[in-house]
Amino acid sequence: MITDKELEEIFTRISKNIKYYRRYNKSKYADEYGRISQERLAELCGVSQSLIANIESVKVKQTFSITVIASIAKVLGVPFEEFFKEHDFN
Repeated sequence: MITDKELEEIFTRISKNIKYYRRYNKSKYADEYGRISQERLAELCGVSQSLIANIESVKVKQTFSITVIASIAKVLGVPFEEFFKEHDFN
């Protein structure tokens, strides 16, 4: 069984990874600087901008569905499983 702490770590990892891949993106939706705004990502995923902001915020306890993560992965051109991996983006 997964603990609350483990679940929090998973949500934090997903939040950080989505934020990173949105800011450093090479998909057809990225601007000339390789970024996609929260507003544009939300529009392309069919969700609200506030949901994207809440997902990216490690301070907000936002739940979200696997479908939303799959949609974000598709738009960003990032394999779904990358959001669950521990990365060192420094």
